[in-house]
Order: sequence, then structure tokens, then C-alpha cells
Amino acid sequence: MKSLSKSKNPNPDIADYYAIRLGALWAGLKKEHLCFWTLCTYFFFEYVRPQEIFRVIDVIPWAQLALLIALAAAFSDRSVKWVGNIENKLFISFALIIILSAIFAFKPFLSWQDRNVMLSWILVYFLTINIINTEKRLLLFTLAYLIFSFKMSQHGFFSWAGRGFGFTKWGLVGAGGWFRNSGEFAIQMLIFGTMAMGFIYGLKDNWGRIKRWFFYFMPFTAAMSVMGASSRGAQLGLAAIAVLALIKAKLGVKVLLPLLIVSATLYHFLPEEQKQRFSEMGEDETSLQRLEYWEFGLETMRKHPVLGIGYSNWFQYYFSSGKATGWAMEPHNIFIKAGAELGYTGLACFVVMILYVFILNAKTRRLAKGLGNKFLYSMAHGLDAGLVGYLVAGFFVTVTYYPFFWVQMAITVALFSVTSKLAEENSDKRNRKVFKR
Repeated sequence: MKSLSKSKNPNPDIADYYAIRLGALWAGLKKEHLCFWTLCTYFFFEYVRPQEIFRVIDVIPWAQLALLIALAAAFSDRSVKWVGNIENKLFISFALIIILSAIFAFKPFLSWQDRNVMLSWILVYFLTINIINTEKRLLLFTLAYLIFSFKMSQHGFFSWAGRGFGFTKWGLVGAGGWFRNSGEFAIQMLIFGTMAMGFIYGLKDNWGRIKRWFFYFMPFTAAMSVMGASSRGAQLGLAAIAVLALIKAKLGVKVLLPLLIVSATLYHFLPEEQKQRFSEMGEDETSLQRLEYWEFGLETMRKHPVLGIGYSNWFQYYFSSGKATGWAMEPHNIFIKAGAELGYTGLACFVVMILYVFILNAKTRRLAKGLGNKFLYSMAHGLDAGLVGYLVAGFFVTVTYYPFFWVQMAITVALFSVTSKLAEENSDKRNRKVFKR
């Protein structure tokens, strides 16, 4: 129970952070630069959205304002130095493809109308990878991100429990904004739950019983929210994460048995109506509608192979084709969305960015293993699992330009950057010891 006590150390070390000593965390947080505070503030307003809970404060764009302040403040933070990474070049290339597709778009004004969406993710990405530049900042940021998402997961869990774990077509909803709809909320729960598991696995040995159960409640409520969200894609994503966990654990009994128990429990809570929806998958009206959109999207890619029909042009292009038989606001597939609007060029860049996230996490694990740092190592596993969940769920919903991948990519690059820096410092220390001898 020692880890529950508040540290009075004005200069807490990383061990205090690992133990999640509130006093130490607060002491460390007070010393962080304004750019770090405002970056976390951005995520608070984007993921918790207090402006929708308390309408009286919904008078200015809080999230966007926090981002702009973070950008300005970052120039005065001496610790912030440019972080070079291949993912940066890929992201910039993707942004250029979007600009070119907008110039030659079916309806260019539609592309320029939605320009702020991708501009915001570019800003979020580069601020995150450059500001989250130490292990302490990484831990504080991850903890904040988890708590912000936990606000959604516990609300989703108790809402579902309140209706007797029954089925509704609208499922569950998140904090609003990007997470207003059930499918998008469920994807965030996949990402949050797996990140929480990585956080827990990496640090649980430093905690007392109460803290452990508090953090265990995070992935539990996330998984239960996915089950109650009535999103088949997200539920398939949850199953894919379970399979990935088995593969990475090499089917060890310590993982297999608890996972089977958890899977059986989740299946038990799955409403009969949702089980029926799975049995009809591929034949029901919703599935047939998606297949129609996918077929049209593939045809669009063949007709516009280089730059597609233009960023944010799907809706108008589909209805102008004369083939529309449904309300196709989106193609319901992240890859078809990218390919149809940005051509094979944009699709290829998008896929390469995804693959490189997995490569970076593998590199992070290799470096963290050499450092003996369980926190960094397990966080890379958690990010891998969250991305797998996103990709599976994203095959059935259109969330290409939602925060999921772009934020996941930013955290992955920041994690790798911090781990690389620690590995370099450790190597320098070893070299100095050898030199002294």
C-alpha cells in the first residue's frame, strides 16, 4: 500500500511516476511547460467535451484555441526539438496528395470546405511528437489520455448496465464530436482499452491493490462498452485484438485461460439480437448496402486511379453518378474512402503509413527490451493492438479522417522517439564507463 501515499518530494523521479503517486505527479506536472499543459487541454476538450455538458462555456472553440496556444508556446520550450522520423515524410506526402486531389477534384469547393479537418490532425501530430519528448511527459500524457477516455467508457458501461445489458439499434454514444455515434465511440473504446492494458501491464508491479483495480476497470468498461455499442465492426475488432494477444503470448496458459474466461463472459452479455445480426452478416440489408458502396468505390478507383475524385467528394460524386440507391454519406470502409477520394496514390501512402506504425512499435520494443523498460515495451504492444482493432472496425465504417489513426500514429512516433533517446543516453553512459576504465 506504500504506492498509495502522496510523495512530498518536490523533484519526483521516474519511480514516483511509475507508482502513480498523486503528489509526485502533481509536483511534476506543475513544472511542465505551458505547451505540454495546453496539448493535454486540447485532448480534454476533444475527448471529454465539457463544453457540451455545460453549454454556458460553449462560447469559443476551446480545443482549437488550446492547439494554437500549444503551437505558440512550443517555440519557447527549450526542450522541444524537431523530431525526425520517416512517418513525418509519409504524412507530409499524404497531405500533399490531399491538396493535389482537391485541386483536381470533382467539386473542388467541397475539398476546401473541409480543409480544417486534416489541417488539425497535421497540427496535432507534429505537436504531439515534439512536445512529448521525455518519459515523464509520455507517462503523464498517457495517463491523461486514459482518464479522458475513461470518462466515456464508464458512462457507456453504466448506461448499458442501466438498461439490463439489452440491445438497442443506436447502441451507445460517446462524449460527442468525433465520438457521437455508436460505431465511432466503440472504435475509441478499442484504442483506449488496449492502451490501458499496455499501461497496466507495464506498471502494475509498482501499484497497490486499490490502484490495480482502478486501472483494471478501464479495459473492462471499454470492452463492455464495445459489446453494448451494437457495432458489429467494432466487436469483430475486439475479437481480432484477442487473437493478436494469443499470438503474441504464444498461446501461453497464463494468457489463454483468462482470455477464454473474459471472451466467454463478454459473449454471455452479448444480446440475442446482436448475435442474430452476426448470423445474418453478409445477407441483411445493411451488409448488402455496404457491398454496393464498396463496389462503387472500387469502380471509382479504376476510373480515377491517380488522385481519385477529390478529398471529401464522395457524397456528391456518388449521387451524381445515377447509381445511388441508398443514403451513402460515406463508403463505410477506410481504404475505399482513401482510394476513391485520393486514388491509388493516396491509398498506397495511407497503407504505408499504417505499416510503418507497426514497424516503429517493433523497433520500440527492441530498444525497450535492451533498456529493461517494461512500461515502454508494453505500451508498444498496446498501440499495436489498438491499431489492429481500428483497422478491422474501419473496414466497415468510414473513419479515415477521424482522430483514431492520426492520434495513434502520433503517440507511436512519440513513444519511439522517447525510447530512442533513452537508449542513446544509456549507450553514452556505458561508453563513458568503458572510457574511464
